Amino acid sequence: MYQSPVAFQAPLAPRNYFAEDAHAQDVSSTFETTWQLVGLKSSISKAGQYLSAELGSVPVVVRNFDGEITALRNVCSHRHCSLVSARQGESEKLKCPFHGWEFGVDGRTRKIPAAKNFPDFDRERYRLTSFPLEFCGDLMFVRASDNGPSLKEWLGDLYDRFEEWTTLPYWKPAVSRTLPLPANWKIPIEASLESYHIPEVHPKSFGEDPGEAKSEHAFGRFTTSFFTSFHTPRLIDKVLKVYEGFILKILGVPFHERYEHHHVFPNLLISHTDSLTLIQNVRPVSGTTSATDVWQYGRQSVRSNPFSKLTATLWGQFTAWLSYQILKEDIRIFSHVQRGEKSAVDHSLLGRCEERLHAFQMFVAERIQISGASHSLSNHSLTGSPADSSSCSFKGSAVTGSETLR
Repeated sequence: MYQSPVAFQAPLAPRNYFAEDAHAQDVSSTFETTWQLVGLKSSISKAGQYLSAELGSVPVVVRNFDGEITALRNVCSHRHCSLVSARQGESEKLKCPFHGWEFGVDGRTRKIPAAKNFPDFDRERYRLTSFPLEFCGDLMFVRASDNGPSLKEWLGDLYDRFEEWTTLPYWKPAVSRTLPLPANWKIPIEASLESYHIPEVHPKSFGEDPGEAKSEHAFGRFTTSFFTSFHTPRLIDKVLKVYEGFILKILGVPFHERYEHHHVFPNLLISHTDSLTLIQNVRPVSGTTSATDVWQYGRQSVRSNPFSKLTATLWGQFTAWLSYQILKEDIRIFSHVQRGEKSAVDHSLLGRCEERLHAFQMFVAERIQISGASHSLSNHSLTGSPADSSSCSFKGSAVTGSETLR
């Protein structure tokens, strides 16, 4: 069931989906102050392996230093060259490609070529900034800000679920890819937070919206969730349902016929069934473009026989292919939504079934307001804030004027 008895006027205005000043405010107020998924721990399990990411506008390198993983600013303290440029790689040392400065796990310099050129060098001042780094199962999260809740507090009740669904050997990464998206980062997030669009966008894959009677929404401090039983009105769905049950029986895993979808503010989406965990991390690129990093874990066999293990591998490949087809269906509509936002003259209307969108937009609007207030205190003025015209006037208001779900 849905929790709200009313429809909502969207807290965010259309310009929050394309204006460059709004994009800059999203980056600074939302992405640089929250936990961000940067990759998988299993992908840098060996000494010397690393990955790079951006937390809003903050470049970060996460590296395995002889078994100790740390997150450091990806900028050499000498002449500000990027230390690594690849999204993922391996190197003997963390060394600047410009002048060869080397850095250790604590961010301090380890070797400076021709060090006599820098008399009275202050290693503490010129050490690389380190960032909070925490794990949940195989997932690695980094936060640009030193202050804030722990990762476990941020994920709330979902922490144990995510840990279970991404822990080897019972779950194993089946696919990893990055997809460009022709839309502001909030548009793909919002598309995943409601089933209302399914009949139009996914008629051949999902088919029908499960509707209120078969939907359950839940809200945490920094999360929202959706639960449903498998909805199988079409023959192909019924066949897949039976087949998945058969596959899981081979793997020795129970089949609960349940689907759940979780959103961790601001940009992490996780879908789960008994046989797969699909993870999407949506990143802003510009005011009108974004990208999504996608990882999918497949359920592994609890049995040790070769046939069961092969079945798990093949099923993981098939479900990864199927997930990709559904993602492509969503991506096709994003450019149309983006184009419409540029021409819209009023805030969106959100139905009761879209209450998770409202919770998300409230989170973004409140981060903008907090950031704007801080900026105002330090500069004695607040200019160009999308929150002024979009968030404040509709905060907590429904189209009926009734009290809304918070």
